[in-house]
Amino acid sequence: LTLRILTYPHEPISTRLLIGVTFNILVQKTMAVDEESLPAFGDLQISENLQGWGPSEIPDGFKDMPFQPFSKDTRLGKVADWCGTIYPDSKLKNRYTVQYGGGAQYAYYHDEDDSNFQLATSGKDSRSGSFRPRYRLPFRMRRGGQFGPGWGPGGGRGGPVGGQYMSLGNFGGRQRRYPMNDRDRMAMQNQQRRGGQGWQANRRGGWSGGPGGNWRQNPNDYNRRMNRQPKTASVQVKEDWTLLDELEFSRLAALSLPSVKEPENIMECGAVKFYDKTYDAVTTRNEKPLVRFSGVVHAVTTTEDPVIQKLARESKGNVFCTDKMAQAIMCAHKSIDSWDLIAIRIADKLFFDVRPDSNFDLVTVAETAADPPNEEPGHINCPEKLALEATFINLNFPQQVLNSVSLVSKMSHKNRLNNPFIDADDKEEAEKVASVGYRYRKFDLGGNIQCVIRCEVDAALPETAGQEPKKKNEKIPPPRFACIKALNEFDHRYCSGVNWRTKLDTQRGAVIASELKNNSCKMYKWTVGAIISGADQLKLGFVSRVNPKDTSHHVILGVQDFRPGDFAQQINLNIDNSWGILRCIIDYFMKCEPGQYLMMKDPNKPTLQIYSLPANAFASDESDDSSDEEPVKKN
Repeated sequence: LTLRILTYPHEPISTRLLIGVTFNILVQKTMAVDEESLPAFGDLQISENLQGWGPSEIPDGFKDMPFQPFSKDTRLGKVADWCGTIYPDSKLKNRYTVQYGGGAQYAYYHDEDDSNFQLATSGKDSRSGSFRPRYRLPFRMRRGGQFGPGWGPGGGRGGPVGGQYMSLGNFGGRQRRYPMNDRDRMAMQNQQRRGGQGWQANRRGGWSGGPGGNWRQNPNDYNRRMNRQPKTASVQVKEDWTLLDELEFSRLAALSLPSVKEPENIMECGAVKFYDKTYDAVTTRNEKPLVRFSGVVHAVTTTEDPVIQKLARESKGNVFCTDKMAQAIMCAHKSIDSWDLIAIRIADKLFFDVRPDSNFDLVTVAETAADPPNEEPGHINCPEKLALEATFINLNFPQQVLNSVSLVSKMSHKNRLNNPFIDADDKEEAEKVASVGYRYRKFDLGGNIQCVIRCEVDAALPETAGQEPKKKNEKIPPPRFACIKALNEFDHRYCSGVNWRTKLDTQRGAVIASELKNNSCKMYKWTVGAIISGADQLKLGFVSRVNPKDTSHHVILGVQDFRPGDFAQQINLNIDNSWGILRCIIDYFMKCEPGQYLMMKDPNKPTLQIYSLPANAFASDESDDSSDEEPVKKN
C-alpha cells in the first residue's frame, strides 16, 4: 500500500496521508479474523505395517476394482495416435498398443440364467505385436519354410506345418532362424536319429519340415518329457539311520589305481558247458526263438556262501564280495538309477552283502538314455516290468546258447569242487542246476587289502574241446571261458533307438553305439565282470520281442563276441579308475568302527550316500519272510 501511495506524487500530501491511514485501518480489520472460523487440520491416520513394507490394508475406494496386469518390458510407446487412420503403418501396426481389456478379468458372465450355464470369452490374451517376427518376407517368398508347403529361398520344401520353427528365408545370403530352446533342439536331434523326413537338410537351402515334420509330430514324446516324475530311492531311509557321508561322482571319476597285479585263483567250483557255435550264424533272416530254461539258477549272497565263509575263517583275505557287487561299486559313477549295498565290518574283515528283498540283481533297461521310458506302473514298458523282462532274458539266453552234450566238469585249478550250493547226493538237483562256473579270485589292491571276489563264467569256448596231450608228460591246456550277456529290444520307438531287424545285419556298429548310449552303465558292468573273472571273450546277444506289445515271446537276432580288454577301450572304459573307486570305498569302510553300514546311490543326484545302521536294521524284514514261510512248511 505504501508503494501504491507513493506512486501518486502529484496529489497533495494531506490527501496521500488520508489514503494511507484508511488502507492501514482496513488491513488491520481484515487480519483480525476469529481463529475458530479458520480451517483446522484433522488427525492423520497412518496404516502401519509391522510385518513388511507398504500398506497393510486396501482403501475402500479400490476394493473389488478390476486390475489390468502389466509387465515391465511392455512397450508403452504410443499414448495417442492422431494420424493413424490417415497414414496407417501396415508393418508396425499395433506394435506399441496396450492390450487393455484382453485379459480374462474383463470377461462377461451371464449370471441371470441357470447357475450351471455361463457365457464368457475364451480368456486368452490377444497376441501382442512385440512377439511377432521383426522381418516379413515378400508375398512370393512366403510359401517356403515356415509359411506352409511350397518352395522358397532358404525355406526348403515344407509340409502343412513343416519347418515352422526354423526357416525365415534368406536375408543377404544368410539364413535367419527362430531361436530354439533345449527342448526343441533335443527333439530335432531325435528326429534326425530316427531318419524321419522332418528336420532334414534340403539341398535347395534351409531346413525342410517334411510332411508334418516338426517336433510335435509325436506328442507322446513331449508328454513323457513334461510329465517325468522324480525317481524313487531303492530303500526307504528310516529315522534311526545316521548319514555319515556323501561321495560325489565327480570325485570318484578322478580316482585311479593302475598297479593292480594279476589275481590269484584260490578255488574253482561248478561246471560249465561249451558254447554252441551255430548261434554265431544267427541273423535277422534266420532268427531263433528264445526258449525258457527249466532248471535252477542260484543267486547266493556273500554271507550265505559256504566257500567264502571257509576262506574268511582261513584268513585268505580281508574283503569279500561277489562280481556283481564289485561291478556296481566300480561303475558307480556311471549309474543313474538308485541301488544299495550293505557293508558289514566284523573285526578286521569287510563283507559286502545284499539287503533282503532287494532289487539289486535286476538288469536295468535304458538307464542312461536321454529320454528313458516313464510309463505308468501298469504299462508293459514301465521301468519295473522292463527290468524284470531283461532279467528273464539274461537268465535264459546264456543257457540256451550252450551245447547240451559236452560238459567241462574239471576246472583248471587244483582246488576244484562241484557246485557248492547243491547237495552232492541229490542227483536230480545236480541235473537241473544251471551251467555256471565259480572262480574265487584274490586281488591285491595294495595297502594290505586282499579282496576276494567270487566271479562267474557262463561257458567254455569250443576251441579247447577234445584237445588231448600229444605227449605223455604234456599237460592238458586249460579251458578258455566266456561271459554271455543279452541286450534286449522292447520298442525301437523309445529312447531314439534303432530298429534291429533292419539295421542289425548291415549296421551292427550303429546298433551297438545306440545301446551304449542308452545302456552304458549296464555294458560297463558286463565288461568289468568279464575282466575280473578272467574270461577270454564277452558274448553279447541281441534279443527282441516278437511283437512290441507282447512281453512273453522273444527271438534271438544275432550274437557278437568281443575281447574284454579291447572292448573296454572301444567303449572308453578306464579300468584303472574302476579299481580306484573300489579301493576308495574299501578304505572308507575299513576306517569305520565294526558294525553295519548301507551304501545307496541317490535317486536324483550323482552322489553315493553312506549310512550307519543299527544292529537289527533289517531283522523285521527277515522275521516277516520266515513267518510267511512257516505255514507252507507245515502243510
